Amino acid sequence: MKASKLLKIIRKDLENYPIDYLKNKITDPRYRDPLTKKLAKYNSGVYDEIYSTEIAEDFEINDKVIKNIRSDIGFYFDRYAGGDDINKRFTENISLYLALIAKKPLHPFSLDKKDDVYFDEGNYYCKTRITAIHDERSLCRYCICKNVSFQMMF
Repeated sequence: MKASKLLKIIRKDLENYPIDYLKNKITDPRYRDPLTKKLAKYNSGVYDEIYSTEIAEDFEINDKVIKNIRSDIGFYFDRYAGGDDINKRFTENISLYLALIAKKPLHPFSLDKKDDVYFDEGNYYCKTRITAIHDERSLCRYCICKNVSFQMMF
């Protein structure tokens, strides 16, 4: 499938997602957990990016990879968040966009090497990828992040 076609499908799937709810989590005092706020900010920013992205040079994306990502996210949601179809579809589409079109990490990142996911010298790194990739049907295998070597942790 062409990337431009996948982007159209993603946009169509996200049309009815209640994005204002997610964006409000960023400033809503009821959500005190900094990780929740960080994820809400990252994912709502990606949502906006999906609608502003234009693919200048189209490229092929393997249909099997798209199917596998959807299946692996389905596995996760069935196991840990049964019945949450709205957020499952949102997660599928955000992940497909990040991994296959934008080539960005599936998790929020920063420029600070103290964070778990960070950008440095043209590459994305994840401190937990080296272990999390071994989890059953882990999405880490689709993420652009590189493992952090032992020396880079200090």
